[in-house]
Amino acid sequence: MIVRPPKEESIVLTTVPDGLLSTKAEEIAKLADEHAAVADARRHLEPKVVEALAEGGFLRHFVPAAFGGRQGGFLDLLKAVDILGRACPSTAWMASLLAHGGRMVAHLPEEGKEALWSGGPDVYIASGLVPGGEMRLDGGGWRISGRWTFVSGADLADWTLLSSFPSDGAEKKPWCFIVPKKSLFIEDTWFNLGMRATGSNTVVLDGVFVPRGHAFERASLEAGLPAGEPDCHRVPLKAVNGLSFAGPLLGAAKGMVDRWTTWMTVKKAGPDGRRPADRDNVRHDLARSTAGIGAAALLLENVARRADGGGTSTDDIERNMLDWSFATTLIRDAADLIFSASGTSAHHEGHELQRFWRDIHSASSHFALSFTNAAGLFGGKVFSETR
Repeated sequence: MIVRPPKEESIVLTTVPDGLLSTKAEEIAKLADEHAAVADARRHLEPKVVEALAEGGFLRHFVPAAFGGRQGGFLDLLKAVDILGRACPSTAWMASLLAHGGRMVAHLPEEGKEALWSGGPDVYIASGLVPGGEMRLDGGGWRISGRWTFVSGADLADWTLLSSFPSDGAEKKPWCFIVPKKSLFIEDTWFNLGMRATGSNTVVLDGVFVPRGHAFERASLEAGLPAGEPDCHRVPLKAVNGLSFAGPLLGAAKGMVDRWTTWMTVKKAGPDGRRPADRDNVRHDLARSTAGIGAAALLLENVARRADGGGTSTDDIERNMLDWSFATTLIRDAADLIFSASGTSAHHEGHELQRFWRDIHSASSHFALSFTNAAGLFGGKVFSETR
């Protein structure tokens, strides 16, 4: 496939003071849409799109107000990411994860937060929270080596948040820590079916020193910050982790259906003289996929509202996991239905429908979105309470 660079950019983004993300999401979506096919082929986002995410307020969305951030809400972010996903799922994925990265590093001691945001709140923060590598005490900090795979946006991040188990001491509790771009290496390992433009490569550390003030116990993320801290930072990681991945999928599914609908509308009539849009089976597929995606949207909005409303109980967390994982199932089913109804043409390497389908399948396979795991936890809790 020959991928031609897009026409010279004509969209000008203007920076707006703190406000709803939706005030810029539509503009960024237009820009991302123009570059989506090339970004997919090159396996990284267009730099103009990356810059637009900062200008649009995504990086500062969850950053503490004390450092110029918004301390924003989860529903606001979900709606904005939804808009981006309709244009470019990889852009939506990065917007969501970069925003959530700013939320997670708010758990750092003051020294770490100063290192990140002393120059302003619009800092690109990638994250890889699966514990890996080796972490040893060394004077006033840690000496860390290892490899962390599937770190989305590693190549564009100013700082990266990682996790590891200390090898010293009896207690084996995971810690999280931040590393500046200059101190790490990136292995080009992201050759994936979908979400290719996220650049989810491998981060490598080789004896990097991390000051104690640049690290915190992962238990803080799991519990959420205590009362008195900003609402968005008090929400436990497990209550919103899947939302950060499911939001981009929601937009991707809507974008896929919109494109398919347009295609079916203009597609030529078949040998029997009937246009695809006039066939009952095509109308059925449109209706069923639209209903499924609509139901998924309601489920995800419920999760976001619970998080914004301070829902931090075990019941809230288990219900959130159930809702976002079932929403993912509905989204994937809708994408499969639309793709199977698209015919051979949509399977072509350069067709946008197959790109959306690939992105949805890759993203929906994330462990945090597994309905089987969520159902096991939810069902186990319910049945244990009825005995």
